Formats: sequence, C-alpha cells, structure tokens
Amino acid sequence: MQLNRGRIGQILLISLSAAFMASGCASFAGRELPTHTNEQLLNPEKKIFASYDVKAFGPHGENSIAASKLDKEIQKVLSAGPLFAELKSGSAQGDYHYSFVFHNEGRPPEVIAFLNGFISGLTLGVIPAYGRDIFIMTVDVKQNDHVLKTYTYTDHMDSWIQLLLVFLTPFNWPPSVASSIIDNMIINFAHDFSNDVRSGVYLVQQNKN
Repeated sequence: MQLNRGRIGQILLISLSAAFMASGCASFAGRELPTHTNEQLLNPEKKIFASYDVKAFGPHGENSIAASKLDKEIQKVLSAGPLFAELKSGSAQGDYHYSFVFHNEGRPPEVIAFLNGFISGLTLGVIPAYGRDIFIMTVDVKQNDHVLKTYTYTDHMDSWIQLLLVFLTPFNWPPSVASSIIDNMIINFAHDFSNDVRSGVYLVQQNKN
C-alpha cells in the first residue's frame, strides 16, 4: 500500500517531534578557575566605594544584550559580598573604577557548528552536536582614568545535543551553567582584588602615581 504525501508528512513530523523530545542539550563547566564564594571574602578594614562599566563581545562584535546581563551578574555577585559600601554602574567615581570587558569566543566556527547540528538532526540525535564557549573576562582597576592593575580570567563551557541527553538538561541547562561560570569569574576577581588591597599592592601603585 502506498502512502500519500500528506501521510508521509505526518509520519515525518511525528518522528521529528519524538526525536526532539528524546534529545536534550546539556552544558558542562570547564572549571579552569578556583571555585570561590562570597563567604570566603574577609571584611575589609574600610569598605570600598566603587563604580564600574561593562562591555561584552561575541562572535559578531560588541553585544549590548550580553553586556546588560553581565552588568546584572556583577551587581548580584559583588553587592552580596562584604567588600563594598557602594557599587554603582556608570562613570568613574569613588575609591576605584572597574572596567569589565567580556569576550565569548565560540568553538568550532559557525559553519562547522551548523554542519554538526545538521548532521545530528538528520540522525535524529544519534550523532551528537558539540560546541564550546570560551569565556574571557578582563578587569581594569582604575583611579582617575589611570589603570592600576589588570586582571584576566578564562574559563569555558562545553555543550552537547544528543539523543536521551534530555535527562541531564534540567541539571545542566546551558544558560544556568554559563551564569555559574561568569559568577565564579567575578568572585575570583573580588577575591584577588581583596587580597591585593590587603597586601598593599594598591598603596604601592598609588604612591608611584
């Protein structure tokens, strides 16, 4: 018995829907950096008044949406710690000004990533699709537009789309994993900056100026 085109289309749609439901996307943090928490930060002798600005870049250049998200993460993470009496987004003011610059460098290149996804789709998720996000965050610590010190942090996130990976998706949802990596990068900065303040690094730099 021959199937008409409509019947074939229905079968194909059902098959693709089943494959979609059986497939999942899960991400895993690279953990290239130490894992720090705000609880590990010591109370400073004098709480800091600071400001900051944010820029973010992706594969296609500057990304204002990513910058806005990073701004919220900075406020969430640093404002919850013990270091700051006040932390404002905007122009330079206070004891220090921080310039955050974030880069997301995707691997493999977009063309190869598309082909991977296309092949994975054709095999209904049996052949996995893979991608890596490389996160690079630099922070310039400034006073009066003079850079006292620059901090650089790099980490990555590996993401997979594969049949039956749906069971891991709720625990390894890509946006959540990315946020946890970025939060840890920010806390690493707070940890390093706090240690440098305590050790007198900034007093030496300020005296040089």
